[in-house]
Amino acid sequence: MTVQTLGNALLILLLIGWVGYRQLTWRPVVIAKMWRMPGILAVVGAVLLVQQVKPATITPLDLAVVAGEIVLSLAIGAWIGGIAHFRRLPEPVVGKNPSDIAVYESRTGVLGLVLWMVVIAVRVGVDVLAAQAGSHLGAATGIILLVFAANRLARAAVFAARLDRHAALAA
Repeated sequence: MTVQTLGNALLILLLIGWVGYRQLTWRPVVIAKMWRMPGILAVVGAVLLVQQVKPATITPLDLAVVAGEIVLSLAIGAWIGGIAHFRRLPEPVVGKNPSDIAVYESRTGVLGLVLWMVVIAVRVGVDVLAAQAGSHLGAATGIILLVFAANRLARAAVFAARLDRHAALAA
């Protein structure tokens, strides 16, 4: 087992715990803040990818594996956003930034956690199968972060659309 594999396993465990906790608890929804995590994960993932992978070593199999993972991650993220439950807060909650005002809170519950675990299981399964098939890009830490960023990005986009509909109906 390499240091990169151990690091990837630790990263996955931390993300499982952090996102899993957030799926099960009611949390104020500030759409502006929801875009930050996917953005940070995507930037860090892209930087790591550029550092770890030489373009000459990328094969069509690598591209197919990564594209498939990202599409699946986007779809599951949209699904998670679609199953979220919203409830109006008794009083708006203002965050550290005065423009971060939450009027609703949400959670996705157990189904959201299960879907998040599916993303992780697919990620690990694809990593193993792709490595056996000769793809090395799928095992890169940067790809792991990009897959998780895609999931959270799709979730945030669906949340934003749903909250816009809630606001329109309430008006």
